[in-house]
Amino acid sequence: MGSQRVERNTVLALDLSDIRKEYARKMENLDMVHDGSTGQVHEGYWLCDVTAAPVNGSEIVPLYQKLYSARAADFSSENAELLEAVDAVRTYTEQQGLWAIDRGGDRRKLLEPLLKRQQRLVIRSVGKRFVTHRRNRSRAVAKLASRCRLRHQARIVKIENGRETIQEIRYGAEPIRLPGREEKLPLVVVVGWGDEPRMLLTNVEVARDSQSLWWIVQIYLTRWKIEETFRYVKQSYRLEHIRVMKYQRLKNLVVLVTAAAYFAATFLGQKPKLRILCEKLLILSQRFFGIPPFRYYALADLIRKILSQTSPSPPPLPTDTLQLELSLGWQT
Repeated sequence: MGSQRVERNTVLALDLSDIRKEYARKMENLDMVHDGSTGQVHEGYWLCDVTAAPVNGSEIVPLYQKLYSARAADFSSENAELLEAVDAVRTYTEQQGLWAIDRGGDRRKLLEPLLKRQQRLVIRSVGKRFVTHRRNRSRAVAKLASRCRLRHQARIVKIENGRETIQEIRYGAEPIRLPGREEKLPLVVVVGWGDEPRMLLTNVEVARDSQSLWWIVQIYLTRWKIEETFRYVKQSYRLEHIRVMKYQRLKNLVVLVTAAAYFAATFLGQKPKLRILCEKLLILSQRFFGIPPFRYYALADLIRKILSQTSPSPPPLPTDTLQLELSLGWQT
């Protein structure tokens, strides 16, 4: 269903997150995971997620989410999990969409298989990878980024914790090639948000003018609203509160949560009657301090509230049935 909403330039965000289970002791295949937001290492499970969103628009389409553990018998590697997610999604999207991957996506064992699959990519580089620059010279990506001429300027508005902040950014590009490969990959360098330059590798053919390069930047910026979806699914559906013990049951529940998130985020807005229901739910979900900035939190809260106020119908009483009795006659 979700693949029908993926067009040629829809952003497909591929990301790893985690479920924190620091108090668990006996859950099957409990693993040690790294929390990217806090930098801490704790017990839990990994989540591999693919979510779609247009560059210009507010729609969010959850497509794929899988829980896995490095201690499971069927685990191969993190790269294999990421490529499995890509293959699962591309089976239905038929080469539609643009893959956006955060830091670590430029590792050789992931980047080159994606290029062989002819996937269109925008990947944030950590800067350590060596690439071939002009005149066939080998340089680290970070060193090339520091010498890139930032010919263009733009202004972005970021809303965080209900406040708007305006950031002035500058950006430019340099053509590079990966060692042993012939295709040119533009390296788009952005300075102005964060302490360090953002280095974006892409295989999308673009001119080096301001508008074309800004489109590449926007593809990566689309990850900001998609990252909010990751938090929304974990918080609104309380993934970290799951208390089943078996590994397969954990994986099954994550699939069900993804289906519920798709229903709230995408399906409710597809048909006129459901769209009206969605808007009424948002009105009813107003708190004393107003509707939260991310509308899907409100929808999830109201759906939970409505369901918690109802109870399933009791099972029907068993019908009276004739009991056949066997009379035994004893003869003496």
